[in-house]
Amino acid sequence: MKKWLEQSLVPHIFKQSILSIVNSKLLQAIDSVRRVSSKERALRRAFRLITDRYTGYRFHTLPFWKAYEGGPNILWKQTGFMHCTQQNFLLRVLLVKSGWFSEKDISLGYSLIWYFSPHQYLIIKMNDGYLAVDPWNYRFGANVGKFAFGFGMRNLDKRG
Repeated sequence: MKKWLEQSLVPHIFKQSILSIVNSKLLQAIDSVRRVSSKERALRRAFRLITDRYTGYRFHTLPFWKAYEGGPNILWKQTGFMHCTQQNFLLRVLLVKSGWFSEKDISLGYSLIWYFSPHQYLIIKMNDGYLAVDPWNYRFGANVGKFAFGFGMRNLDKRG
């Protein structure tokens, strides 16, 4: 029942398994994350790869059917606007497939933008605690450590 529910709702709104990667450009990106020297650098490198490639625009989320577009091999072929759930999924792919993070190190966080628009971000376990990561809101000021909430940004220690 849970699998049916996950597949019938917006993909990636729940944490889904990462399947095999065959897209050569995505494999190159994963390798570039794998080659860094620390977990923090891996996170920052993966975040930069996503934010250089994809953006979030607040009113572009209205064509909701775009949130149903495929897995990592298909998503990596796109550039420009991408829903938060898809950007977060690709960030998870980079982090987990690089070997620096496990699925247990990454959980999904949820907030409301403008107090009515649902939004997803990632919570990443680091050596000394947890960091919020919100690539969709990077262009609005959410660097590593911050996520969108209400009319502004928060970090995890101010989470309600």
